[in-house]
Amino acid sequence: MLECEIDAAFQHRTFKQLRAVFKLVTVIFQSDSEEHRLPTEEEKYALYLDLLELYADKVPNRYTGELRSIHISEANTMAGSHFIDGLLFHLATMCKLPNDLQATVRSVLYEWEIWRGKQEHDINDDRTIDQMRKYLVYSEASGRTPVHFHHIVSRGACPSAIDKAWNILALTPDEHNFFHQQCKTWEEFFDVYPHLRGRVEMAYRKCNELVQRNNEIGIISMADMDNAIEDIDIA
Repeated sequence: MLECEIDAAFQHRTFKQLRAVFKLVTVIFQSDSEEHRLPTEEEKYALYLDLLELYADKVPNRYTGELRSIHISEANTMAGSHFIDGLLFHLATMCKLPNDLQATVRSVLYEWEIWRGKQEHDINDDRTIDQMRKYLVYSEASGRTPVHFHHIVSRGACPSAIDKAWNILALTPDEHNFFHQQCKTWEEFFDVYPHLRGRVEMAYRKCNELVQRNNEIGIISMADMDNAIEDIDIA
């Protein structure tokens, strides 16, 4: 799993982030190659450099002031997260994958969501919902498309979190219906999508922090299913 060794939001990237990056780069190469062949090390690194220019965070060159891409080997956890997020976006929008490569990407996605759920700081903490919509074009439950966007904690339960990207979950219509029609508790949802537990628990924790900060009364509980998975586009 993409487990973080310490909880600091901006620690140095972990080896497992590095492994995830090159696993995704390999799949992107295979999706574009004849017979989905594996790349040589030189081909993989060349593609990595191209993708780095597209999706990596940038910092000024200390001598010229021009922006350069942050390599995954020097990235902290947030910069590494942004790059992985970009690679998943690339796979969802520009690659047609056979079943075996889809399984590889899905395994990375699951590990990625588990890792995100364990962090104190998430990439969506610094995004608007519109920014999140631009890149999140696949279901966080399964990697499938198309998706709808939903508040994890409803606007009625936590009005202060209406515009928070960390309170948004992308699900397919079938996954949304599964939650409301077949799940009586979050635990039943996690039985099918266990990798999302941390993300959901994080949203409830942050909503309760907002409630306390605003001196509002009450605790928002995951046991109240009426306060969960609400379409963000409802009136």
